[in-house]
This record gives sequence, C-alpha cells and structure tokens, in this order.
Amino acid sequence: MRNEKLGMRSVELVKEGINSQLSTFNFQLRIGVSSGWWEEAHRLVPAYVQCIIDAGATPVVFPVTDNEQILNNLLDMVDGLLLTGGGDIDPKYWGEELMPQSGKPCALRDEFDLALVRLARQRCMPVLGICRGMQAMNIEFGGDIYQDIYTQIENSEALLAHSQGDQPRSEVAHEVELAPGSLIAKVMGKQVVGVNTFHHQSLRKIAPSCRAVGFAPDSIVEAIEVPGYKMIGVQWHPENLYKEHPEQKALFDWLMEEAEMYGRARKLHRTSPVVDTHTDTPMVWTETTDLGVRQDAEEVKVDFVKMKDGDVACTFMVAYLPQETLDAPDYKQKAQEAHDVAVETFERLREQVDRYPELVRFNSQLSILSPTAQRPSVLNSQLSSVCFGLENGFALAGDIGNVQKFYDMGVRYITLCHNGDNDLCDSARGKGTHGGLSDFGREVIREMNRLGMMVDVSHAADSTIEQAIEFSSQPIIATHTSAKALCDHPRNMSDELIVKLAQSGGRIHVCLYNYFLAKDGRADINTICDHIDHMVKLVGSEHVGIGSDFDGGGGVLGCNDTSELINITMELIRRGYSDGDIKNIMGVGFVKYYKRIINKECDM
Repeated sequence: MRNEKLGMRSVELVKEGINSQLSTFNFQLRIGVSSGWWEEAHRLVPAYVQCIIDAGATPVVFPVTDNEQILNNLLDMVDGLLLTGGGDIDPKYWGEELMPQSGKPCALRDEFDLALVRLARQRCMPVLGICRGMQAMNIEFGGDIYQDIYTQIENSEALLAHSQGDQPRSEVAHEVELAPGSLIAKVMGKQVVGVNTFHHQSLRKIAPSCRAVGFAPDSIVEAIEVPGYKMIGVQWHPENLYKEHPEQKALFDWLMEEAEMYGRARKLHRTSPVVDTHTDTPMVWTETTDLGVRQDAEEVKVDFVKMKDGDVACTFMVAYLPQETLDAPDYKQKAQEAHDVAVETFERLREQVDRYPELVRFNSQLSILSPTAQRPSVLNSQLSSVCFGLENGFALAGDIGNVQKFYDMGVRYITLCHNGDNDLCDSARGKGTHGGLSDFGREVIREMNRLGMMVDVSHAADSTIEQAIEFSSQPIIATHTSAKALCDHPRNMSDELIVKLAQSGGRIHVCLYNYFLAKDGRADINTICDHIDHMVKLVGSEHVGIGSDFDGGGGVLGCNDTSELINITMELIRRGYSDGDIKNIMGVGFVKYYKRIINKECDM
C-alpha cells in the first residue's frame, strides 16, 4: 500500500512540475526517461522527470519492456536518453552467482536497461546514466561490477560510507575527483565535485570502450564516459542535487544541448539523402556473412541494418582488386583473374541486396533519391540504396568492352588504379610508367563518359589526375581522398589539384582512413571535420563529400561504421555549418553531380 501511495504521489508531483513549467518547454526536444519496476508495477521517482522539465525539455517516460521493436519505436520518438537508478543487476551478465548481499534482481528491468544502452549507442544517441544506469552502461559494453564493495574489496574498512541510509538525498556526502581533460570535467566545469551517495555496488572491471573519469577518495569509480560517443555515467544522483549545485545541473544542460544537436542531425539525415561513395565491404566477406543482419563492427562495418540505423540513403559498395606489377610476366593472366573476381563479387552482392527488399534496394541510377524533395522516397519507405563501384581498372583486363560489361552489371564508377601503375595510368604509389594516363586509360575514360560513368581518381598520381581533368568530357571525382595540406600522404590531394577538380565541376570526398587523416594515425571526428573545413574553404560545400573506405581500413573513433556517420553531421552542426552546407556535404551535392553524370548533362 505504501508503494502504491508513493506511486500516486509521484504522478501528482510530476503533474505539478509539468504544469508549472509548460511555458519554458522546448516541445521539439524530447528526452527518454527509463522507468523502474517494483512489485509488478512501473515506478519512477519524480525527480528524474522534474530535472528534464527544469532543463526545458519534454520527458518521455519509457515503460519497462524487453520488446526491442517497442524500444526502437520509443527511441525514434526522442533525442536523448536518461537512464535512471534502481535495484541491483543480476550478476549472471558477467558470469557470477548472486551473493547474499545483493538485492533480488529483476530480469525484465535488466533486459530493458541493457537493451536501451545497446540501442542508444547504435544510434549514437546522447545518454546520461545515473547510478544503476551507469552500471548498466559498463556491463553492456563488457565490464562488470562489485556486487557488494564491503564484501568484495580488501581492506573494506577503509572505504567511505557509500550508502547513506536516511540521509537526505539533497545533501553532499563526499567529493569526487574528475579526470583532467575528461568530458565530464569540461561539462561540470570543476575537477572536484561534491556528491551524494546511495549504493553498495560499484564498477570493478571497466568495459574496453569506456573510460573511468571520476573517483571517490577511496578510489571507488564514480563516473565513466564512452570516448567517441556522447555518453556519460555517474554513480551519484544529480537529480537530487541540481537545484542547489550548478555543476550538477550542468549535466542535464549537457544532455539537452547534445540532444538538440542529435535531433537536428537526425532530421537532416531523414529529410535529405546521406551518401557514402566508397566502402569495401565485399572485401571482408566470409562464406557466412549476411548483410541483412547487424554485424560486429570490428568485422564488418557496413551492413543493411547499420545503414538503416544511421539513416544512410545510399552506399557505394566496391569490388576491390589488388594487382600484379605492370612489368610482371603474368600481368595479363592476373588481370583476367581480377576481372573474374569482380564479376563474382557483383553477382554475390546483388544477391545479398535482392534478399532483403524490406531494407535495401539496388539503385544504380539513384532514381528514388531527390536532392530537393522534403523527404526522399527511399527514406519514406525506410529503404536504403546500394550502388556499385569497381576499384581498380586493372580488372578491365585490357579489354575496352569490359567497361560496358561492368556498366550493364550496375557499376557506376571505376577507380582508375590502386597502389601501383597499371595499364590505364600511373598511381600515387607507382613509378610514373606512363607520365599520367596511358592511351588505353584515355580510351577507358572516353567510354565511361559515353556510358555515363564516374571517373574516380582516388589513388591516382598527380599527373593522372591533371590529365583526367583535362581529358574527360565529364567532371571527375575522387570518391575517397583527403587533403594533403593537412596530412602529407602520397594518396592525398594537393590544394592546387582540389581547386582544379572543383573548377571543372568535380568532387572530392574525404576518406576516413586514419593515416590519410593524420600522419600519426590518431584521427577522430574532429580530424575528419578539419579536412572537410579545409576543403570547403577552398572550393565550397557543393564539391565536398564523404567516402568512408569502411571495410577497407576506414573508420575512426566515433565513426567506426556506417551507422555512426551521423557523428560527422553533429560535429558540423557544432562547428556552425548551415543546414544547406551540411546537406551538400552529406549527400545532396553528390546526388546533383551524379545525376548530371549518368544523364550525360555535363558535356564540355
């Protein structure tokens, strides 16, 4: 009866809070709040909802469920997530038996919280986890916790009193030191903060993807974050402290700010096409790879589920063909073998696409994408598009007729070369065999122009790029190439060439390979956007895009698979880019260019 009365009073308090704050709401900003489950009923302490109201957003309380479809639908409704506190988590999730000191776990609540953590991260959604919420984050990402710190930690008599019993939750119990340079220290504006404390469990092994960033004087971990993502977890209860302590309110302000950017980024992804012009996914296939099922990102970074999660409208998947050296006696034989592999790759890829009509379609003409529509039909139907590219003209096997053959299979660009001179042209990593384009290379470009195929000069020598710009009757593209001015790599393009490319109507798409972004290989979202900034300042947003090189070595912290491309969009928002410029970079500019090429509208 007491719990029932508490629940009714919680509803009354929430109503009072809502009624008093309606005038300050941002009704467009919605924050999901996970509820609890006690005695077969939903329960939620009103402070969790009130702190969202006071931050100026609309709280959306999530009912406890283990139905992932329902959870996905709920997450579709919100821009950020607050994971609330609650009872102990079942230690079976990290391979331990339940200790007598642990509370009775709730299987439904456990599945609910862990699923929310996983699904929110897959969407790159900002998350604030409180107490149990932080513990759920650590467990879902592969860490574990002490079931009872006073039983499991040696010299437990030296521990602070982390469970304050009847002490008011609005009172500070001890201090926590925040790691210098951490996100949470930046957010709270202090390195030492006072906290309340009501727990007997604590993080033990920190998950590989998480970082411990807050410590009590007795070394108990009190805060974590997930580098590359907007996810913070705290062991204390800021919802009870924020009215008297501005640094605690800053946590909720941070969640609101990140949620606002996330909501804007998601809207951009859903109202204009997002296009990735280069992925090497077929290169990492095994016999059992199924692109209709979400794959481990460490093994396969692009699949149809991740494309849907990231609202990616179109991905160019390529057949990558390594090559023999041009002077090798078996060059022709190897080239024919490469041709055969390419044919097999496209056939298999088409079979994968056709298997999942509810997720994706083959769309070589991008006929269902519109750069100007309010919402592209490919997104209205929740379908993504797959297009084909051929990486390395080596696979043409010296036969000009194979250009038409690959075109008929749906290939819409050919990367003229890879890491070595071939019979078409000189490579950036080659010996300068032809002094740029060969006669056969010119013949290939002429045929590609006739058919309406893009000429891709990624990996090409400067001489090849210059000559291709001059020779091609259609503007050319570098589908995955970064700026040499920021990272002096032979594969990258100089400012002079970027300008020439753009002046001819062509495009350059930033490659997300670490060593093409930063000389030391330490690249992240900021590094990607630095390259975008540089190129946009040179030639404007209409000539710049993204070619991730996922599954071919591409991927950085915070953008390690296709579902995480939205993090680039969020950083561009943070840097003050207009919606129009962001749309150009993420896909609209490319769609306009692509349709001109395939329709052969750019003849000089």
